[in-house]
Amino acid sequence: MTTERWDDDRLDRLANMVESNARVIQALANVAAEAREEREQLFQRMEQQNAIIVQQQEEIVGLRIETRRTLDILLNQRNQGDNPTA
Repeated sequence: MTTERWDDDRLDRLANMVESNARVIQALANVAAEAREEREQLFQRMEQQNAIIVQQQEEIVGLRIETRRTLDILLNQRNQGDNPTA
């Protein structure tokens, strides 16, 4: 079995590789953190949009109820006009 000597040149190359790997790992961690933040912002926007949609749906239901009541009133008035003895 042969053993390799760890001379200064080889140690320097290893140190450079380790430092390079550390920079890559840090860059990946930064990208992952940014992606997490963007995802959270998207979820917040989706929740806001869902709240707006729910509010609009509730307003639509209210408008439908108002429209039905108005239509009932108008139909009753018309029917009373057609049948004055009622």
